[in-house]
Amino acid sequence: MYEQYYRLSEKPFSLTPDPRYLFLSKHHQGALDHMLYGINEREGFMTITGDVGTGKTTLCRCLLERLDSNIQVALILNPMLSDMDLLRTCVHDLGVRPAAVAYGDTVPLDTIYEKGFLEPDFLPLPTPADVPDMRWVNQASKKELIDALNSFLLAQHASGGSTVLIIDEAQNLTLEVMEQLRILSNLETEKEKLLQIIFVGQLELNDKLNSPELKQLNQRISIRYEIVPLSKQESIQYINHRILVAGAGSRVSFSQPAFKEIYKYSLGYPRLINLVCDRALLSGYNDQVDMIDKAQVNQGIKSLRGDEEKDHTRDYFVRFRLPLIASVLFFLAGLALFLSAELGIDWKSEAHRLLTQAGVKHAWVKKLAPAVKPEKNMSAPPEEMPAVVAVEKIPEPGPADELAIKPSAEKNESASETQGGSLAGETEIGPQFPKEEGNYRIQLYSFKKESQAVDEVKKLQEEGFEGYWKKAVAQDQSWYMVYVGPYNEAQPARIHVNALKFSGRNPILLSVANSR
Repeated sequence: MYEQYYRLSEKPFSLTPDPRYLFLSKHHQGALDHMLYGINEREGFMTITGDVGTGKTTLCRCLLERLDSNIQVALILNPMLSDMDLLRTCVHDLGVRPAAVAYGDTVPLDTIYEKGFLEPDFLPLPTPADVPDMRWVNQASKKELIDALNSFLLAQHASGGSTVLIIDEAQNLTLEVMEQLRILSNLETEKEKLLQIIFVGQLELNDKLNSPELKQLNQRISIRYEIVPLSKQESIQYINHRILVAGAGSRVSFSQPAFKEIYKYSLGYPRLINLVCDRALLSGYNDQVDMIDKAQVNQGIKSLRGDEEKDHTRDYFVRFRLPLIASVLFFLAGLALFLSAELGIDWKSEAHRLLTQAGVKHAWVKKLAPAVKPEKNMSAPPEEMPAVVAVEKIPEPGPADELAIKPSAEKNESASETQGGSLAGETEIGPQFPKEEGNYRIQLYSFKKESQAVDEVKKLQEEGFEGYWKKAVAQDQSWYMVYVGPYNEAQPARIHVNALKFSGRNPILLSVANSR
């Protein structure tokens, strides 16, 4: 549509792998040089890897044009084949004839029928003298195919030529097919390989080759090269190169802001550059402008998002951003816990936000009191209770050993005035269980001092939790255990467990039988 307006002979940013448009960046030139070197030196296996859209297929097409005429090449673009299908495809593409037929001789088709290479029920179609009849391939066994291929490779080597098998999208090859290729590489003379095999695939190909099942094949790979996306400067050169190939006398050009937006979107991937440039040219044609600017590029990107942006964004996010974000979140979480313990950061408001978002409507969820920033080291560090203590066997405290901890901020002020001495000291007054019944409770601490338990319960009350403490004796040692609860159902208890964890504590959810 826009070709005539911009005086272009064809679309410069087509996605077809036309080797005329190949821009040899530093890494593309390096990949091409490595493949040519491996072919000339008769190396066995080579791998060329690169991410999706980096121009691997176009590079393969360019390689075919640069090979000498005495080099026979089979290019397999569909690797989703069985080992027999791949062997037949390779033999067919190379024009291999049955092993019983001497290369360079003219053999009548009826002779091939007599030797069983073709079914006699079918009449042969007229075939030019220089084109071998390949119908025998579908009837041949694996041994016959390999024998014929070996004869072909020996004849090719004797004539001074070589044979190359290029497999695109090689990451999709099955383990069985790759093992078959390893066996084919055994076709060799005493000094040289008769068949060079080039794997061209995505980065996942390296992972497959590193698997234990392909250890022997992986050890035979002598040349490895990875193609990376274009740099910002290479991206600019790439765009100008394709416009020049499509029409040297064209009147279209891109501004520097346009180049910047294109690279920001594409990250140097040639396929994405082609997509956005094609849409930008279409937008420029609609605007009737010769200079493609940032506005046309953004319009092109906007139109692309309806086609492929979701898939591209998801793949890019999962591959590049998600691991980084996860690492940052883990670091921040650890830093938050460290600061809450060392600097006394108040997490009350965050805990309240979690409870509010959870939609808990029970009567024991009170409106939180105004935030009070706790001082550093307000209470002594908790000490672990001996693991041998069975909490459920501790007798229930009597009414004479009870201390009431009020659930709200208003009641707490009254309790502080009437029982201030008990809260501050170590008076031997036992705790009182809440009047409400429940099936679940949350255990937080086990202290050796009553004052520590009282202070912690007070802090919990200020943060909006129903806290209480209970005295227990184990191994002649008095322990003052701090709880939050009780709860009739497990779900609200789990919500409070999450909130307490967020505040830097280590809560343990217990059933009533385990907390008494």
